[in-house]
Amino acid sequence: MGVSVESSSKGRKKVDSELNLIPFIDLLSVCLLFLLMTAVWVQISKMSAFSQPSGETTITHSDVSSITKAKEDRDFEVLIRTDGVQVVADQKTLAVFPVFEAKDALLKLQASFGKIENPKISLRAADDVVYENVIMVLDSLFSMKLTNITIGGLN
Repeated sequence: MGVSVESSSKGRKKVDSELNLIPFIDLLSVCLLFLLMTAVWVQISKMSAFSQPSGETTITHSDVSSITKAKEDRDFEVLIRTDGVQVVADQKTLAVFPVFEAKDALLKLQASFGKIENPKISLRAADDVVYENVIMVLDSLFSMKLTNITIGGLN
């Protein structure tokens, strides 16, 4: 477990050493685990799918040829701008209201939301919208038990 140095009768020092293999085995185990984990991560990252707010699904770095781009329709779009909130369905504006009136205005539209079971909603916000306003509208949608919501930015 160490190096012992003794002098012999001829005047030469006798060198007898033992190698401690436990740290070597530990290092080898860590390297092996690191290589196995990175190999798994590489396999997982081969297919990345990103859903855009418009409903377009983009698939990149995929070896699977059967996957194609698909467009997912949204039942309602809730657009948040600095001047207010706009609710759109089938490219028709259902309502326009200030952000601070979001809860009351969305409750008035609940009949429209209720026509479709578990409606798909796209919540999109402009870049200059304050974060609290986005959360306020999102909370209003959640209070109406609407949970199928995609969040994105306005183009």
